Amino acid sequence: MARIVKIKPIPRSGGAHQFTLSSSLRKAGLSRVPSTKFTITPYYDLNFKKYWNGLDEDASDIMRIADEKERKKEQGRIKDLRERLENVTGLELHPRSDYYRNVSNPKEPNTPTGYALVDGDNIFNLDIPDQYITFLWLSKHPQICKSLKDWDEGNCDPSCIWYIENIVEETELKVSKKKEQNKAAVELEKMSVGKRKKISIIIDNLGIGLTTNDDEVYTILDDYIKEGDLKKVQYFITLSQLPDDVLNGKYLAKACLNEGLLRKFGGGIIRETELGPAVANSFEELETILADVSQQEVYIVYADKLKKHISSLSL
Repeated sequence: MARIVKIKPIPRSGGAHQFTLSSSLRKAGLSRVPSTKFTITPYYDLNFKKYWNGLDEDASDIMRIADEKERKKEQGRIKDLRERLENVTGLELHPRSDYYRNVSNPKEPNTPTGYALVDGDNIFNLDIPDQYITFLWLSKHPQICKSLKDWDEGNCDPSCIWYIENIVEETELKVSKKKEQNKAAVELEKMSVGKRKKISIIIDNLGIGLTTNDDEVYTILDDYIKEGDLKKVQYFITLSQLPDDVLNGKYLAKACLNEGLLRKFGGGIIRETELGPAVANSFEELETILADVSQQEVYIVYADKLKKHISSLSL
């Protein structure tokens, strides 16, 4: 059976409240208009003057393997693979080889530059040496994430457009994400409308304000759970399970900054005005102060200010 691997576009949710071409494409699992292509060339490391080709036993990611036995084992595997591919193709495949330079800037006329990835499944048969060599240097490119799990966990560059499919790992990730989404959905259903509003303000960037009606808050949070990555879903669950004093402190801190009742000045110091006394030395400290039951007088002061501010918005 042929050894098949795929490089696929990273699925990105646009959100139910974003009606743009970009968000529509993301909902369809695309990053650009169908049939368009994006050309990638071998990545050249200016610091070490060599290409990231997947066949370099002295590459930085290999040398970072802490266990010496494992590092030498991996170096041996890579060296053997390079030699086998060189023998069968007659090419030089060391990381400073002209082969990669020619792929990036071909000398022959009518020769395509690099490799054109389509916005769909890019399939490589590793039993075909040329395809294996291409897949190896593509897999090391910074714009291609090593797996969908790495993308969801934030372990690759945000500019990544594609990922390497790992069917077993992706299945496990989907199951884990679905379990967390179900757990989050239960939390959303059982919490009060007031708590939903507080959590939505803490999460931020959801398009929810202090006067957003309860039905819209519910709908947007429901979309956040269904369409967000695993980290976002877990963040929602974490917030939903916080003690009331901690959640209230976080909400009051965020709401006061959002509404300009408190402002962040030089060095991250929180004040009401530029010349006013410091309320906290950082936003994190502000959250801690407002959640501290021993400093309830500070909480009461700003809770009252926020209450009056909300009343003024509804006039």
